[in-house]
Amino acid sequence: LLKEPRHAVISRKDADSEQIYKVLKQIPDSDLFSSAAFGGKDLMFSDSITDLMELPKIMDSFLYLREDYHEAMRALRAGNPPAPPQDGKIEWCTVGHAEQQKCDSLQIPHMECRRASSVEECIQKIMRKEADALAVDGGQV
Repeated sequence: LLKEPRHAVISRKDADSEQIYKVLKQIPDSDLFSSAAFGGKDLMFSDSITDLMELPKIMDSFLYLREDYHEAMRALRAGNPPAPPQDGKIEWCTVGHAEQQKCDSLQIPHMECRRASSVEECIQKIMRKEADALAVDGGQV
């Protein structure tokens, strides 16, 4: 049994998680979960992932990630963020050049890719409202 969640898509609390899920589900799994065409491994998502699962509305980060992860995330939160933009555009944070190439090639309406050099930088971009979401391995949360 795993002691931690394997993978998660993280978004700002004020981001429209249903819209993020809908946009990601429009992408064929073979494009979303494969990195081979970009000369890398686990770009944006782990190559071993086979499907996205939307968690029930009552499932929050505390229930999913457990208390120790929740405490780490709480340390990253600051203030009351403004309402999400009305245009519904998602700013997806990628880590590195290959992930950025993959994200750009997906050409998803209502989603733009923002490059960062690390997961930590992506989290900072989310905190500064320069990005809405990123995908991370459970051990990175």
